[in-house]
Amino acid sequence: MSTFQIPYLSVARASGEDAEAFLQSQVSADVTALKDGSSGFACYCTPKGQVLGLLLIGRRGEDFLLAAHTALLPGLLKRLAMYVLRSKVRLALEPGLCVSGASGPEWSFAADAPALDDTDAWRAEELRSGVAWLDTDTAEKFIPQMLGYDTIGAVSFQKGCYPGQEIVARARYLGKVKRLPAIVEIEGRPGLENGSRLRLGRAGEWTDAVLVDHAEDGDKTVLFTVARDPGDTAFDEIEYGGSNYRCATT
Repeated sequence: MSTFQIPYLSVARASGEDAEAFLQSQVSADVTALKDGSSGFACYCTPKGQVLGLLLIGRRGEDFLLAAHTALLPGLLKRLAMYVLRSKVRLALEPGLCVSGASGPEWSFAADAPALDDTDAWRAEELRSGVAWLDTDTAEKFIPQMLGYDTIGAVSFQKGCYPGQEIVARARYLGKVKRLPAIVEIEGRPGLENGSRLRLGRAGEWTDAVLVDHAEDGDKTVLFTVARDPGDTAFDEIEYGGSNYRCATT
């Protein structure tokens, strides 16, 4: 299976004898469950449960590789470093490594990989699979469940404490998540800005939403949104910036 470099993600390394315990105390996934050579998603949250960034974490021996959106990773590392204290952990960017992708989509870490031919098509496939990498416009605005991160394995509800864990758990067990992800495809390629508000329409009824990410794919645009009461049936149009666009899935 051919792989290629994902250009908008960067990689860092957490090393040292306390690296596992430190990451376990900071992110939403169960880091201890990762086997050598394996990878999985995790969220790094504020104490209020808002996601600062989606991470791809891979175990490599006693070290861990961390990938996130290039615009966010340096800030995430700086924040993590504030909590190292006396732990024997080293955090550093790894410019010699990249995240490689394959159809599916699947992700892994590599020292090198060919350039991605069609970034938009790959990103559209990611969004359809429920993976939206937050950027500076969308970080610290949503709890994990609003983004569906619990459905892609980025949240463990059995592990111990981490920043925001109480809020995230309460939303699960008390059923208080009133906004959920809604992925729609529209005809055309209108200019969209992540973080913008829009409305999703279904049979003449509208629900408010926020655009988390989007990607153009041929003559369509895939939108990953967080919507209030999105329901189980497809939307037929969206309203954005004073204009209406027909959904391509109807």
